[in-house]
Amino acid sequence: MKFGRPLTFFLLAAALVFSPDAGAQQQKPLTREQVKSLVSNGLADESGARMIEQRGIDFAPTEDFLQSLKAAGASEAFLTALRAAKPAPRPLHQVQILALVAGEVPSHRVAMLVKERGINFKPKQDYLDEVRLGGGSDELITALKNARVMKPLTVDPAAEAQRAELQQHVARGAELFQKRQYAEAEAEYREALRLDPQNPDLHVALARALNGQNKNDQALAEAREALRLNPQSDMGHYSLGNALVNTGDMDGAIREYREALRLNPHNEAAHINLGNTLGNKGDRDGEIAEYREALRVNPKNDVAHAYLGAALGDKGDWDGEIAEEREALRLNPNNQFAHGNLGAALGNKGDWDGEIAEEREALRLNPKSEEGHFDLGVALGKKGDLDGAIAEFRETIRLNSDDADAHDQLGHYLEQKGNTVQALAQYRQAFTLDPRNSAAKANYERLLQQMNK
Repeated sequence: MKFGRPLTFFLLAAALVFSPDAGAQQQKPLTREQVKSLVSNGLADESGARMIEQRGIDFAPTEDFLQSLKAAGASEAFLTALRAAKPAPRPLHQVQILALVAGEVPSHRVAMLVKERGINFKPKQDYLDEVRLGGGSDELITALKNARVMKPLTVDPAAEAQRAELQQHVARGAELFQKRQYAEAEAEYREALRLDPQNPDLHVALARALNGQNKNDQALAEAREALRLNPQSDMGHYSLGNALVNTGDMDGAIREYREALRLNPHNEAAHINLGNTLGNKGDRDGEIAEYREALRVNPKNDVAHAYLGAALGDKGDWDGEIAEEREALRLNPNNQFAHGNLGAALGNKGDWDGEIAEEREALRLNPKSEEGHFDLGVALGKKGDLDGAIAEFRETIRLNSDDADAHDQLGHYLEQKGNTVQALAQYRQAFTLDPRNSAAKANYERLLQQMNK
């Protein structure tokens, strides 16, 4: 009897916390800790299930969490209610927004989340600068400036200090990724995960940085970890699809992109990459359909316009490609891919000056693009600028010495200039690198025969 009163008080307190009739304040969604308390207090039965149905929850329960509750005595009805419950949306915090941007969630979608859910902080200019440097668009910056702010009632100084450190690593990682410094971005994301290892968005961001370095096995592991933490993450499936593309598993990638779209049909990035993968398998109509769907979700997606243009060009619709690439560049004048595609389309219509101008602009944006130097070399050669073409193909080879086509093209223009010895060496290198390059082998044999006469 000694423990009767304290126990009664504890259960009464529990009832006040968990009872759906305890007043407006108690109608808030149940937290993870409150759900665990229900189990430990023997309330993980049908009554607890009804409470979850009435109140909802404010977190996404992982399978590991559900299994731990089952082991602690939770009934199947209780677990079923948890699985069916949809977490109530909470205001976004600083790190969450940066992690979404870092994980390649389109800024348009993040901006929509900001509008729908609000934020729990007042964004200052330095934070807005971090978002922009990490890849956030003007649309997202505007949404943050105009967002509904719902600050937490209490702030834990220790937790706030850790959040500030976490934010610094995520922001720096996103900025480094935008600069294509993938190894440095990886290091920042790993530091962020040291502080917050259960954050699926950070695992997605890390997978993205690993993909950029062709660390395929590690990227696959990070994407799968993101899905273990949140099986309903469309961006987790999207990230896994990207990693599978890098390993050459196109069918596996297509399945993951489709699963991402089943979970979220408005994932424009998944539509784009599904389209790209279908195109790589030769399904041009399927590719074009996915790009158009991405543009239905977000008509201002410059990448979707650029990719749609390229797909139309692959079908011989040069005018359609030109229109799409120009729209992409209207939306984003710094879209390197669109400049290159527009140049190729103009060249296919005989406008060599137009192609050269676009290829040069693409290279201004990314001087290390071997494809850009190759395409500019072709255009200069068509225009009759042999020295310019030779310089571009040499630069292509400097960037990638294993580019058999560049060796073949360099050989062609060296021969045109009368430098037959060097031309012969380039033709030989081309078919040595790619024995299937019958044109390079034929050029080598023809020129060798001429020189031996």
